[in-house]
Amino acid sequence: MAETIDINQNLKYNIPMLKLKNYSVNEVLENIDVEFEKGKKYIVMGSNGVGKSTLIHSIMGRPDLEVTGELTLDTIDLLEMPVDQRAKAGLFVAFQTPTAIPGLSNFQLMKQALDLKGSELGKKLAEYKDNATALKLPEGWDKRNVNYDASGGEKKKSELIHLKMLDNKVAMLDEPDSGLDVDGIKSLIDTLNDWHNEDNTLIVVTHYEKLIEGINPDAVLVLKRDNVIVGDKTLADTIFSKGFDSV
Repeated sequence: MAETIDINQNLKYNIPMLKLKNYSVNEVLENIDVEFEKGKKYIVMGSNGVGKSTLIHSIMGRPDLEVTGELTLDTIDLLEMPVDQRAKAGLFVAFQTPTAIPGLSNFQLMKQALDLKGSELGKKLAEYKDNATALKLPEGWDKRNVNYDASGGEKKKSELIHLKMLDNKVAMLDEPDSGLDVDGIKSLIDTLNDWHNEDNTLIVVTHYEKLIEGINPDAVLVLKRDNVIVGDKTLADTIFSKGFDSV
């Protein structure tokens, strides 16, 4: 079994950004205890069907999920807050399969999310276009409908623009590598590392070794139905070589 570590031992300020205690979701996850620290990068792994996406969606407040226990962001109790308020509090999710929204353009989505008015519109539109160009999205991407008639890789890159432009404290990405080619993976790694700093928290669900190497996480979490195993990057190496039954 891989050696677990105390991820808090080198923290100057031991302040949990996102804390789950006795956290249960439907009949998928039971009594999970885990803390995600400010300024840290996390990889979340787990066998198929264990509840990785369910965990992220429940933290974001998906209304069809029944949650019990405690969920706090800094000192804010999130459990009674709807999705939009959780987003305004600083939570962000990039989905494994982003939903298409016909009739709403990519920049209109940003305009509404950021409540843009007046002179800020032109500035943020230019920023959006610059981000789209940097990610090698098609010309006129700002006018395209959200995730409509888009490839899997384009959808994932579009969510990276959201990550860069919104004011996020905790970013949770669910298998962001799916659908991306080699260049897309490099852009993903660069974007996540550029976004992350000592004031925010990055949580990435992935089993892609190259992405884990590129992010160089502070901790790797292996999600079980009623437990979370915490270790450093060698925990991921153990899983790649021996499988989830080894931990």
